[in-house]
Formats: sequence, structure tokens, C-alpha cells
Amino acid sequence: MQQNGVRTGYFLSISLLLSSILYFFASNWPLMVREQKIGVSVAILVLFYLLSYGLRFIKRHSFLSNWLLVAGGLAFGISVALLGQIYNSHADSYMLFVVWLIPNLLFAILTRYQPFYVISYVLAHLAIYFFLHPSAIHVAREDEWWFMMFWLIALGNIILFWLTSTGKLHSKPIYYLSFLTFSLSLFGSSFTEVYGPLPELLYVLTGGILFVTFLKWVPSRGFLIVTASLLSLFVLVQFISYMVKYFSEGFFVFMLLLTVLIVWGAVAGINWMRKESVHQKSKWVVFFQEAFTVLVTTIAASIGAISIAGLLFLIIEEETVIDLLFFLSLIGFIGPVVFMRGMNATVRYTLLTMGYILGVGSVLFLAGVYWIVFLLVLLYVWKAVSAIPARLLTQLTFLVVLATKLDEYLPSFEYVLLIIFATQLAMHYVKQFPVVLQNSSLVYALLSLLILTEERFQSGSMNVVVNLVFFAVSTYLLYRTLHQQNKVRFGIVLGFWFAFLLMKYYDMLWSLLHKSLSLLLLSLMFFIATLWWDRRAKIEWAKSEPSLLVRKALVLLPVILLQFALIGYQVWSSEAILANGKTVKLELVPIDPRSLLQGDYVRLGYTISALDHEQVDSGDKIRVVLRQQANGLHSYSGYYELNGRWNRAYEPQPSDVIINGSTIGGNQVEYGIESYFVPEGTGLEVERNAKYAIVKIGEKGDAILESLSNQ
Repeated sequence: MQQNGVRTGYFLSISLLLSSILYFFASNWPLMVREQKIGVSVAILVLFYLLSYGLRFIKRHSFLSNWLLVAGGLAFGISVALLGQIYNSHADSYMLFVVWLIPNLLFAILTRYQPFYVISYVLAHLAIYFFLHPSAIHVAREDEWWFMMFWLIALGNIILFWLTSTGKLHSKPIYYLSFLTFSLSLFGSSFTEVYGPLPELLYVLTGGILFVTFLKWVPSRGFLIVTASLLSLFVLVQFISYMVKYFSEGFFVFMLLLTVLIVWGAVAGINWMRKESVHQKSKWVVFFQEAFTVLVTTIAASIGAISIAGLLFLIIEEETVIDLLFFLSLIGFIGPVVFMRGMNATVRYTLLTMGYILGVGSVLFLAGVYWIVFLLVLLYVWKAVSAIPARLLTQLTFLVVLATKLDEYLPSFEYVLLIIFATQLAMHYVKQFPVVLQNSSLVYALLSLLILTEERFQSGSMNVVVNLVFFAVSTYLLYRTLHQQNKVRFGIVLGFWFAFLLMKYYDMLWSLLHKSLSLLLLSLMFFIATLWWDRRAKIEWAKSEPSLLVRKALVLLPVILLQFALIGYQVWSSEAILANGKTVKLELVPIDPRSLLQGDYVRLGYTISALDHEQVDSGDKIRVVLRQQANGLHSYSGYYELNGRWNRAYEPQPSDVIINGSTIGGNQVEYGIESYFVPEGTGLEVERNAKYAIVKIGEKGDAILESLSNQ
């Protein structure tokens, strides 16, 4: 256990240090010029690799050498993001993640080290995401294009899933991530409005094949539940879309009959499967029952509850419908589940879910003590129905009603969150509860405390206290679950711990610079405490294989040098444009957001971005001629070269400057100068004052945004 505690301490220390570096550069501290920022980022990168190299011969800590090598790969990405900030390239540009991916993917291939596999996978999909959804510009895409991209992403991930499942690629994280991404991509493709019903039919067909595959041929409880859940969500979304289109009494009656038919078919199918199976409790029969229960409960309960409510609202006066729904939920649905113990599991969970949906939907709109009565009923159900799925559903329903109604009576929502945190943390420590319920209580406790850190207290010191409490509690629970050797709980707490670090990036109460210094201090504290523990405990470390830099130094060194070469090339090419490029002045319109990695920036729109009286497809390279006007501004001249062809005969003028861009649909062009990074908290001031952009354009047409001006 002590070994794991020391490992965790070093891991948290490195994580906090990386977060501190990211926050510091994202703050865009105005007291540092660009040469100093570049020098510091390169020095940090060198430091990580030197430390990794220096620790390579300490065999008991070879893991630390490997982690510092991974930290170097992550620090390279921060350096690339910093260059984008310094030279005002697109915020969160997909090319940032492509460049970041290259050396990390090489590290993954050469070392076969799992963290590099996961980092490469995440970076690749971040690159895809920002290619599809650029943060600084809006790109017009056809539905056919989206359909194709969803299926290409799905195809790439199913190949990765096949490679990992057959052992050709050894990575459990990629095994699970690739299947999840594949499933979500297919799910997304089903909602593209192209080729008639083809997307929906393809998704249902593929989902059905997956369902049978993970049911019988390759039994897998997790994949089966994911597939069933997404199919359920698909059916539910389709139901809602049809409800909006065909809202009528007849439609709701038909859907109620369909609900009954779905439940009856599910029960009949499960009973048939049990009879046909030689062993009634065989693995795949149990999987089938679980997955089918999830699928049917989600679909039938949601459709049934919405249909009942919709039908009653159509045939009865609105004032009495809510009361009727409340009593119907108790008597017609929850009551039978409690008192009819021999009920089929699928029917039981469907009725219980319908009762909860109708009950919650009614008590939220009813005044008086209805909600208290409903909570008492939920407590009785908790005691009477001991099945874990029923208790999990009851727990969630209880918390939703409690939080919503207490918010109406208490002075602020912060008190509600504190009550939920205290009660759920107490439930987590009740040893008589099943492990699953203890874990769910832990999730709700940490979730409520995490939300509390986002609340705005009148006292600034209280905000600091709440954030420190969350950090202290989550860190304590990390080590406690580690001591208990409970991997599930450790994973839950670690997820919330990192979620806290990510959410603080977007917390405007503290400046990024102050958060950076706080995280640096915490990193040093964790490192010193862990180092002291490591030396004092005199832990007998098991013999481990040498670090990656010992075993593969000759092949890793070129990759490390490649990182510095990429940074150097970006600096050299950008500085060359700044030194030798032509200066043009452009009119602009700014907007103020925050980048994922690079800090605050102003999003810019230019008059030259619109090609008057032209229509162009998206995704093509274009060269646009800018011509200086009498007022000194450069504007679109009416000439451009698209795919090697001019739109009309062009005769150069002395003041003409050609700028490279990419078409984004309609008459719009983007030039890579649509983001201007500013020191934290100054975006609104820039937005009010800036009217013009000073841009440097190189001989080949590449542009760099140098500064903004108000005159």
C-alpha cells in the first residue's frame, strides 16, 4: 500500500505542476515579452526530459522517469499552444492538436507505453473535434458531409477496437474508448437528415448486430448495456420528434398500446430464452436479461409516462391533471411494485420508472406537502424493495425532488448542496449498504461539493474556503480509497479530482496567474511530503524493468529533438513574417471567449472575410487580393484565385497584397488571423476599443496578426 501511496503522491505532484504551467501561460502575463515566454516554455520542456533522464538509473523509481517522459510530451503541447497564443493563430486550432499528436504518437509506437496510447487517442479525437467544430469561425457543412464524417470516425474506431480485441494492439483503455466513440459516432449519424430513412435504418441494423454480438457470440455486460442504452435513447428521441409532429389523443393512445406491447414482448422473450437455455443462469442469459431490462425500462417507461401525461392534458382540465398524475403515480404504478412481490423484473422496473417520472413531474408543480409525501413514499420503497437497480433509481429520484423543493424554501442553493453532500457522504460510510450504493452515494456527495465550488458566495474568502475543502476532501478520499485497495472508488475520486482542476480553469473568481501560483505551491507540497514519506518509510520496492529512456534512448532521442525542431520552425517562420512581411490595416468586429489551452482571446471578423456577390464551397484553399484604399485600409479588391484559377483577369497594382485563406461556405473566407490573445480579464476592454487589425503578410501569403488599434 505504501508503494501505491508514494506513486500516487508523485503522480498528483506532476499533475499539479503541469496544470500550473498551463494556467500560467494561459494567463498571458503582460510583463513577459514573447522571447521570454518562448524561452521559459522551452526550458520547462528541457527540464522534464533532463529529470526523466536523470532518474533513469534509479531502478526503484523507473516509473517516475517514465512519468516525467510523459509530462515532457504534454509540456510540448503546452509549448505549441503558447506559440499559437504569441503569434495569434486560431484558438484551439485542430492543427495545434495534430502537431502535438505527432511526437506523442511516435512515443506510443516506439515505447508501447499505455499513457502515450491514451494521450495519442485523445489528441487525435480533439484534432478531429476542432476540425469539425472550429472555435473561432463558423464553417457551413452539408448534412451529407456530416453523415460521411460520423461514419469515418466510426470506421476508424471499430478498426482500433478490432485491433485491441484481437490482441494486435495491447491497450485496454483504447479497447473501451474506441468502442464508446464508435457507438457515439453511429448514434450521431442517425440524426443526419440525408438519404431519407437510411441513417436511422443503418443505426438500428448496426445496433441490433452489436446487441446480438455482445449477447451471444462475444458476451460482454458493459458493451451490451452501452448498446442497449443508446438504442433506448434513439427510440426515445424518435418518439419525441414524432410526438411534436403528431400531437393528438390518437397518437398517445397508440403509444400506450405500443408500451404494453414492448413490455409484453420483452417478458415473453426473456421467458423463452430461459426455457431454451440448458443452464437458466448461464452467463449470456443473465446478460440478456440485464440489457433487455435496461432497454425496455428506458423506452417503455419514458414513452408510457409521457403518453399518459399528454393524453390526460388533452382530455382533462389542466388544473386537475397534475393532482391526478401525482395520485396515479402512487396508486397505479409505485403501489403495485411494492405490494406485488412476485412481479416480473422487467414489468416491475418499467412500472417503477413510470411512477417516478410521473411523480417527479407532478410534485415539482404542486404546492404544499405533496413533495414531502412523495419523499416518504420513496423512503418506504427503498426499504421494501431491496433490489439494487430499484434502490439506485429511488436514490436518484429522491435527490432530484429534495434538491428542487429545498431550493424553494432555503435562502440559497448552497444550503441544498451542503445537505446533499453531508447526507450522501454519510450514506457512503454505512457499511450495511451494498457496495454499489456506497459508490453511488460517493458520486453524489462529490458531485454536490464540486457544484458548490462553482457557486458565487458574497464573501470572496468563502469561495476560497469551499474550493480548499473540496481539494482537501477529494485528496483525503484518494488516499483512503487507495489504502482500501478499492479501484472503483479510487477511479471515481480521481475523476472528480481532475474535473476540479479542469473546472477551475474556467472559474472567473480567481485569476489564472493566481491559480497557477497556488497549484505550483500545492505541487511542491505534494512532492516534498511524498519524498519525505518515500525516504522515511524505507519501502522495499519490487524489482522493476529499467525506465523507457534506459531501454530505448537511441530511438526516443530523435523524437525529443523533433519536438524542439517543430517549435523552432514555428518560431522562425512566424518571426520571418513579422520581420519581412507587408503591413496591412484591416477593419474588424471582435467577440470575447476563452480558449481551451491558450487563455482569453478576442474573436475577430473582417470585412475582407466576405467575398461580395460570390458563392464558394467550404474547405478550398484561396488566395485573395487586398488593395489599399484612400483611407489607408486594405480591403477586398474583387480578385481571388481559387484552386489555381482566377475568378477574372487580374492585373496587379503596386499596393496589392495577396493573402492566403480557406473557404468556409457561402461567401465567407477565413485567414488564420481570427483570434487575438489578450491578458486575462482584458477582453472586454479590447472589444470596446479595437476597431482595426495590424496584420503582417509574408511573400507566400501567410498572415500573422500583429496588433489591434482603435484608430
